[in-house]
Amino acid sequence: MARRTGSLRAGQLLKAACGLAAAFSISSCGGGGTPAAAPAAGSTPDAGAPPASLASPVASAPPPTSLQAAGGGTTLLISEVSTSYYSNDVAWLELYNPTADTVELSRYTLRSSSIDLDSGSTSYEPATFTLPAVALPPGAYLVIAGKTSLQLQDNAQIKYVRSGSSVPFWNGSGSLELVSGGATADFVRFGTSTAAPTSGGTWNGASVAALPSGPEEHGKSIVRLAMGGMADTNAAADWSLVNFATPAGKNDVPPGIVDSDRDGIPDSAKFSGGTYAGLDLYAMGARRGRRDIFVEIDYMDGNDVATTPRREALQKLEAAFAAKGIALHIDAGKLYGAEFSPAAYNLGGGNRVPFSACVELDTSTAGAGARAGCTSFQSVKHANFDVRRRLVFHYALFANSLNTNGGAGPSGISEILGNDMIIALGGYGFLIDSEIGLNMLINMQASTLMHEFGHNLGLQHGGNEEVNYKPNHYSIMNYMYQFAGLSETPSSIHAADRYYLAYGLKGVSYCGLVENSPCGDGFLMSYSDGQGADLDESRLSELDNIGRGSTGGAYADWDNNGRLTAGVFGRNINTLDGSSRSVLRDYNEWGNLRLPFARNFSGSSSGRSLSGEPPAPRVNPMNHLHANRHVTEAPLPPLMQDMIRNLPRGRHVKR
Repeated sequence: MARRTGSLRAGQLLKAACGLAAAFSISSCGGGGTPAAAPAAGSTPDAGAPPASLASPVASAPPPTSLQAAGGGTTLLISEVSTSYYSNDVAWLELYNPTADTVELSRYTLRSSSIDLDSGSTSYEPATFTLPAVALPPGAYLVIAGKTSLQLQDNAQIKYVRSGSSVPFWNGSGSLELVSGGATADFVRFGTSTAAPTSGGTWNGASVAALPSGPEEHGKSIVRLAMGGMADTNAAADWSLVNFATPAGKNDVPPGIVDSDRDGIPDSAKFSGGTYAGLDLYAMGARRGRRDIFVEIDYMDGNDVATTPRREALQKLEAAFAAKGIALHIDAGKLYGAEFSPAAYNLGGGNRVPFSACVELDTSTAGAGARAGCTSFQSVKHANFDVRRRLVFHYALFANSLNTNGGAGPSGISEILGNDMIIALGGYGFLIDSEIGLNMLINMQASTLMHEFGHNLGLQHGGNEEVNYKPNHYSIMNYMYQFAGLSETPSSIHAADRYYLAYGLKGVSYCGLVENSPCGDGFLMSYSDGQGADLDESRLSELDNIGRGSTGGAYADWDNNGRLTAGVFGRNINTLDGSSRSVLRDYNEWGNLRLPFARNFSGSSSGRSLSGEPPAPRVNPMNHLHANRHVTEAPLPPLMQDMIRNLPRGRHVKR
């Protein structure tokens, strides 16, 4: 676990939520109610447009400039200060230009409480940090963050700073000061800090109350509210604690606003006219009284069809979540339509990115793209993903390969309880000149994306454990069903066919599956609802089938003798290696999805946590060099690889 440092205060009390919520036309503090009307036809929501050009691999989105200059100020303001907790958090602050002129940032220095990364010691005595040369336009925002790793890269919305081994840092208490020409330009202190500004008269009275500081307090901040005119009276009254930080964007979430839907999105952004960091999530599809998830998909240019997501694959994923009352909003940019359109999966982001034979997710230890020939996933994300989205959007990259040679390899990799994932189906030879080939590509893209997304939402291969290949765990998270899909009737005589296929028994093939073959367009995928009965490997009954009932004389031939075996017997059925036997249990994955990834490391606001999960810290999403747990998947099964290679070409073309 990362070393915890500084004060661990429980945090200040929130301001009353109901009164503020009423001001935003929210009918109830607890959520619910009727969604507001959709935006008028022809309206142009701020969809958080990413870089307009990918000519350079380090191109990035310009800082938003939608907020007009407030108060006629003559210097930059500190407009937001994030919560932080662990010593490896990237503590960040936000600057705002309230003037009518472009301001050169290098005219300023930052004085901040800090942490020494070598010794781990914190100091409330301000350390001085040089700021880079940046021309900040009127009304623009910019995030300044601690450069906890030398690999962290600047873009137009975020700049990382350090001085030797020291970086800006705070827990519940600290101070921040902008200095220009030897005089204080802006100052704020909070908690128990007694730091004084360089210039007298630039702070009046008591400090701002302590920031919340704890393992489940990420994603909050203190802000100068946009709706309050970005008040600047040099006093604690200028600042408000909000439950949803808005990095690099308009501070438009009022104090006390909650997430009544438990999806990580503030209620105030779920009605017409409400925004989050200036982003119009309502126009993108968010609604009160419903759980919403946003994911941006970038995809690699190139000749391999697997690196471009098929629209049919995204529709399958969207439908799987919709069947459970969860609205999934996918942003693939202009891939299916040039104009903003949720129906066309264009939410103003989503980018075609330069091809790379190999992509590396984990850059936390050996350096970005450390493996020979591999591109850093985080450098791609950094260049194309709007900082305003980092706390509310998942980010997926359809890449070529995770292998250094660029060949077929692991099908994907993703963070557990994070927001990053890679789909890597290049090199397998998918072709779409036949109906079977096209179906195979669509279904493998859909199932792999849903599988990796499940890890982001807190799921493991066995639901709440890493025990894989449990026949009764009827889920796309289970390798037994990820590539073969689910049967329409898991109680039928064909229910055990996926079991036989996984172990090469009875000559079952992928295209030969009777129900919902991955070679057809009826491929079925879902997470488990937990309804599978326990299978005790010491007392197996073939009449129990796969644990989801038995119809029409169905049974599971666990001993592979070609007939129904009476009574009970012992056999290892999830590894077939004769190892010790156990009770295989299903898990209600749909009931335990943890959608708010930015809040903490252990789960959503529902309070659920995985059984036996270690208390490892969830690294702040503002740090794009994640060290949190991730899962690298197995390659596609050999039988499937053989089938893809041997598919007849040019027959039964699907129009």
